[in-house]
Amino acid sequence: MALPDGYNWFLIILTIALSLVLVAANVYILIHYQHPDDVNQAWFPKIVVVMSLWLAMAMVLLFPLDVANRAACNFSIVESSCKYALPMQKMWQAAFISNLVLTFFFIPFTMFYYEGDSDYSCGLRIKNALLWTLAMAVVLGLAIGVAYGLAGYVEYPTQELLSGMLPLDQLPQLPNTTGRCILPGQGFPGFSAANIARKDGCTAFNSAFYGATWTMRVSFPVYIMAIQSVIGWILFLVFAGWGIFAAPIDWIFQYIRRPKAVITKSEYIERARGLAMRAKDIKVTAEMLKRQEREVGRNRHWRSNFKQLQRQLIQLEEDEVVLDSVFPQGQDGEVRWVMYQLGYIGTGLMGLIGLCVSGCWLAHIIVYMLPPIPIHPLLNEVFIKLDGVFPLFGVAAFAAFCGYLLIVAIKGNFLLGLNFLVISLYPIRVGATLMSSFLVNTALILAMSSAVIQFCASAFASYANSTQIFDVFGNQVMYLKGLRYIYQFNIFLYMFMGIMGISIIVMVIKGPGKWKRAQREDAYKF
Repeated sequence: MALPDGYNWFLIILTIALSLVLVAANVYILIHYQHPDDVNQAWFPKIVVVMSLWLAMAMVLLFPLDVANRAACNFSIVESSCKYALPMQKMWQAAFISNLVLTFFFIPFTMFYYEGDSDYSCGLRIKNALLWTLAMAVVLGLAIGVAYGLAGYVEYPTQELLSGMLPLDQLPQLPNTTGRCILPGQGFPGFSAANIARKDGCTAFNSAFYGATWTMRVSFPVYIMAIQSVIGWILFLVFAGWGIFAAPIDWIFQYIRRPKAVITKSEYIERARGLAMRAKDIKVTAEMLKRQEREVGRNRHWRSNFKQLQRQLIQLEEDEVVLDSVFPQGQDGEVRWVMYQLGYIGTGLMGLIGLCVSGCWLAHIIVYMLPPIPIHPLLNEVFIKLDGVFPLFGVAAFAAFCGYLLIVAIKGNFLLGLNFLVISLYPIRVGATLMSSFLVNTALILAMSSAVIQFCASAFASYANSTQIFDVFGNQVMYLKGLRYIYQFNIFLYMFMGIMGISIIVMVIKGPGKWKRAQREDAYKF
């Protein structure tokens, strides 16, 4: 059944349902991770975070919708003539433009406002945030505009073939002998058998072949999508390359290191006393930093000590959560203990499944993506066969593999977070994440979502070759002037594989437990 304007009821209802589920999921994430200081306040940053997380996840799921949308009509029918098709091209452009606006305008403005000096009035904080955001917008707009003016072209390698002409009614007179062809300038008019030149192994290519490059201007929205994907790739190859195997291994080790029994009350009191002493030391250090700030200001040494203090406070809060998990208190203590254990079991299962999915991705990259001519379609063939069983099975599996890339990229960001100077100030922690941390990490996730989409478009070219987004990334972005060599020689992909290999070596040598302990020791070097 079709709507009055010709769209598919099923796809529209499915899209609305998934959108509502994503909104609910992101609201839960915000509530679950937010810091107590941000409860019932900072509403505008919260709205921006929920919108941004929703858009990042929706963009990845928009690809499977694009596949299902193309399958709504027979492949012999042009999509523009299919009365059941959704306007995917407009939806993709709206999604990428919204991504750009949120990543480079709304989130920076919110950050500048949220972290503005608390002594300033609301109007002054808004003014300063607008000025900083406007400066970023001008720089970014000029950079994209100049780049589009100079290099906003696609360069398609073409093969120019020349041949003679022959009336259709004289085709039966052509000899059936292999190795004969009509040379340019021959055949018509005045065709005769003598005009057919004899050439051993004559084909259309060796008859008259010329190599050339066809250059044409690409649309501005497509160019914006290309720029976003390049920026996203820089982040994606680091975080997803690290997380694709480190994430499932870390989940498995979380299950292995889980608390296996409730500690005694005396042991709980002893550990709690240790946490209290550490909290007292942190308070003394904070007061000392306040005096130094009044006396000498925020110099380089002060900022370094302040960062170390923040890390100590973060670790103290995490250790408090761990202590609570091994000695649940209250009337529902036993129930909470059971829920903790079920959570660890779920994490372990997720690690095992993730390890299998990561192995499938590694095999697919080696067999399908790296060779100039794919050795085997692998996952493409799996999805096609699943669609043969039931149409939604292949699309669901396709969505799962694409969504998994975004998940491991986020996990890789968390695992590497404390090892980067900028990200170290913005960790994500359950029940202790400030809005500034939410905003920074949300911007990273938004940026990586475009790279996930391009990665899936390249990885599943056989399965998704008729979709609107594949037309953008597979037929236009891949041939952009100045960028096509990066994709032609798989530079990003080889860097991705290199970081993946480094992560495996580090995880094998150190192990997730030692990795975590190394971070903890660094946090106490004040």
